[in-house]
Amino acid sequence: MTDSIHLANANGLYLEGIRDGNMNEALDKYTGHRYTQHSAGVRDGKEGFIEFFTPFLERSPVRDIQVLRFIEDGNYVFVHVYQSLNNGEAKWVTADIFDTDEEGRIVEHWDVFDEY
Repeated sequence: MTDSIHLANANGLYLEGIRDGNMNEALDKYTGHRYTQHSAGVRDGKEGFIEFFTPFLERSPVRDIQVLRFIEDGNYVFVHVYQSLNNGEAKWVTADIFDTDEEGRIVEHWDVFDEY
C-alpha cells in the first residue's frame, strides 16, 4: 500500500472488514460520520453493511481477497479487487469507488462486480 490515509482506509475496510470478517472494528476504524452505500441491496450506514455482509461471511468462511490495484484522486479512491470464495467455489472481480472525508474516512461507496 502507500502512506495515503485514503488508500489505507479503503484497503482496511476491504481486507479487515470483509476478508478477515472484522466488520464492526473495521467500520469504526475506517468509515466517517456517515456511510452512503450505492450498491443494490445494501442499505446506507454501518448497519446496512453489517446486514449485508453477515450472511456473506457465514456462507463464505474461506475468503481469498486481494487488492490488485488502486488509484487515488483527491478524496476518491478506486480499488480493483480479486475474490476467491470457498476455495474457488465462486470467483469475483470487483471495482470499487470510495469517497472519503477530510480525515480520509470512507463516507460513500460504489461498486461493480463480475463473476470471474
